[in-house]
Amino acid sequence: MAKIENYLGFAVKSGKIIYGLDNIERSRKRKYVLVLCPTASKNLSEYAEKYAEKFDIPIIKTDKPLEEIIFKRNCKLVALLDPNMAKAVTDNGR
Repeated sequence: MAKIENYLGFAVKSGKIIYGLDNIERSRKRKYVLVLCPTASKNLSEYAEKYAEKFDIPIIKTDKPLEEIIFKRNCKLVALLDPNMAKAVTDNGR
């Protein structure tokens, strides 16, 4: 999981990330992967899975809380906008 943390850090620095469910739904940009926090509520987890299935986006759950990885308080779901970073995260997350 250390590699995933590094890739998420790169995404934050490059601005290729969307934070939170509402922003993900509103954004018209192409999302390549959803990253879900292990401390997310059951409702958020179910909704994220439905959203991912609807738009055919892979979803990855981290072992460590997202707050500690991306340093964004109370963040439970993010979407990556860069296809190469998304591929690296999905390859290392499975």
